[in-house]
Amino acid sequence: MLLRTIATALAILAVTAGIPEVVLGSGSSPAFQTAIQCRYIPDDLGWPQPQLWNQLNRTVNGRLIATVPVGSVCHYPNYDEAKCNDLTATWGLVQTAVPRPAEFLALYFQNNTCTPFTPSSTRCLLGNYAPYSIDVRSIDDVRAGISFAQKRNIRLVIKNSGHDFYGQSTGKGALSLWMHNYNKTTIIPNYSSSYYDGPALHVQTGAEAAAAGAYVSAQGYTVVAGSCPTVKMAGGYLGGGGHSYLSGIYGFAADNVLEWEIVTADGERVVATPTENADLYWALSGGGSGTYGVVLSATVRIFPNEVISNAAFSFSVSQAGGVEQYWNAVSAFHQQLKPLLDQGMVAEYGFTNETMVVTGVMAPGQTSQSLQSSLQPLFDALTAKSCSQLTAKSLGVKLAQADSYYDLYEAEIEAHLAGLVFPAAMAGRFVPRKAMDVNSTDLDTALRAVAERGYSYAVIALNVLNSVRNRTAPPIAPNAVQPNFNDAYSSLMISPRWSNSFPWSEAQVLQDQLMNEILPIYDAAAPDAGAYKNEANWAEKDIKKSFYAGTYERLDDIKKQIDPKGFFYGITSVGFDRFAWDSAGRLCNA
Repeated sequence: MLLRTIATALAILAVTAGIPEVVLGSGSSPAFQTAIQCRYIPDDLGWPQPQLWNQLNRTVNGRLIATVPVGSVCHYPNYDEAKCNDLTATWGLVQTAVPRPAEFLALYFQNNTCTPFTPSSTRCLLGNYAPYSIDVRSIDDVRAGISFAQKRNIRLVIKNSGHDFYGQSTGKGALSLWMHNYNKTTIIPNYSSSYYDGPALHVQTGAEAAAAGAYVSAQGYTVVAGSCPTVKMAGGYLGGGGHSYLSGIYGFAADNVLEWEIVTADGERVVATPTENADLYWALSGGGSGTYGVVLSATVRIFPNEVISNAAFSFSVSQAGGVEQYWNAVSAFHQQLKPLLDQGMVAEYGFTNETMVVTGVMAPGQTSQSLQSSLQPLFDALTAKSCSQLTAKSLGVKLAQADSYYDLYEAEIEAHLAGLVFPAAMAGRFVPRKAMDVNSTDLDTALRAVAERGYSYAVIALNVLNSVRNRTAPPIAPNAVQPNFNDAYSSLMISPRWSNSFPWSEAQVLQDQLMNEILPIYDAAAPDAGAYKNEANWAEKDIKKSFYAGTYERLDDIKKQIDPKGFFYGITSVGFDRFAWDSAGRLCNA
């Protein structure tokens, strides 16, 4: 039986693949011989024998890595008490996943198969981990991985940083292309074409946002990159559209792409620009990642450094003088933020039923003094809605200014993101600007109802269609960034309370609650709002509508042209509905 969702497949992962001393095997019968429509997994008769893996290792110059999950130090026979204690303290943080092959951050897809939170006597199972990874250093390594996976009928996945909510950077029985060390960055002072003349940055896929930002800033430039420092610039971030503190004046990251370099399923190197392979350029720029080929690099527009300022503040129920005053202040904050977004500012903040924390209202081109002046109507509204309880002093307003975006980001933003972890379940929703303008009462009621169920919000608020941005940096060319993000007031990430001390069975309870109880509360107030394709839930009921908003049909046509056999697969990526899982977790043609 084939599974169109992965819930059943995940349930059987307790009998899936491991590694030497950690059990390599799928739990399927050794006599099983999958038909060609399913990809092989360990223990299938067609699974590559050791000599074939050794041959691949020689082909990639000894850079084929057999996966040993980092959690194996918490399980016999590899148990190490000191290492296990250290891992337990840092579990879920980016440093456990980003610099290691095969590790990934999506707890739901790890499925508790090899973690510090099960008894040390239990077997460490490979589960959804890719059994082998190629440490990619060249295009030849990518071609070798593609060729091997096709010839041996196994899955190929691409692991860049592992910041992926859908487990698409891993896969049961897959060969992984680990792009982390393919990470050079080069400034092109005078990029010249029919569609753009000016400075640009060439980034290989493994280049991290913070590193790229520091590199260009030192030479007088700013690049649109994600706020999380270890997110890779040219991976899923750019392919999904890519929001930023700079999106209010420079647009989404995908709006700034000048060219792409990819390797297709047939091993061909292809360059896509607005004038060369234009359909592929359009699709790669915001249409989703990992589905058209392996991205080797991207070249993006960059901008001169300029003065920039940021404001941070917070307030709680007790500071506001009570629950009603708190929610009145939250509503006022959202309304007063609109004119600031229309000036090209971007805000990132989080709120719960008890506290709102504004990490940044960032204003490119403004001094801290001018930002303070711009924010005064917002502060006045918070004071009024809280019966004068919320003042500039009680809000703890912190203003900062720098001569470049990266300097401000490094000083005021980066440290706040170091301790973030993925919850076991999360979802996303846009707040349409129309809903905020016309139907804010219903929206406020829904946001409060969800928060009262113990859920929290992480928010980026922006207006990429404001007049300031239209003057400074219109998109390089038409692209596939989802239209419902262009029209959004903000993007929400909605998460339940989660602790690693919870029984693992609670993860599925929260996943089901989120999709079947929580999102319907929001959707009743803002129907068909959609969600950012990089920050949502894999079980979204209408992926094509929510994540692609009218672009899916054209994207699918391009997918069929560039990858007609569907070699590249992702659970929410274009072409996802042509595949399903069988009861052992094999990926099969649907």
